[in-house]
Amino acid sequence: MRRAFFLMILLAYVLAVHAQQSKDDYNSMVDSAIIIKYTQLLETSKKQNNEYYIENLYLLNEQDQPLNYVSFNGKFKFINIYDDRNRKVLSKGIYAWKVLTALNSNKFVVTIINFYITYKNRNYDFSNGGGTRTVFEYSCDEAKWKLISSENRGI
Repeated sequence: MRRAFFLMILLAYVLAVHAQQSKDDYNSMVDSAIIIKYTQLLETSKKQNNEYYIENLYLLNEQDQPLNYVSFNGKFKFINIYDDRNRKVLSKGIYAWKVLTALNSNKFVVTIINFYITYKNRNYDFSNGGGTRTVFEYSCDEAKWKLISSENRGI
């Protein structure tokens, strides 16, 4: 009886440790796409004066809520667009990246759209300035996701 109890405890411990070591592929791919876009922005900002844009950049998910589970979040601000307390900030206008994800067959697509968001006269205005499309593909042979492409689109 003691031996069975000990084996159950040991099995539970091994499973818990193993589960904590596996990383979340979804979050790492979204994080990678954001890092790629951010480094491209930093490279182009050396040629242009974009310091205000870089320092005041917000990160949103598909429902216009703060995207705060990425590890690269120290460079971004977070805001709830539809919260009444944020209307004063939105009346001045903010720059935001909206992160959209889609899984199609064995390809995972992360789309980051550039927005300028304002709130005036009880209306929200989302101005789109283009974006980036990053594609990952799952390799069954290697049992992992691979970066296929990352391309900028838009105006």
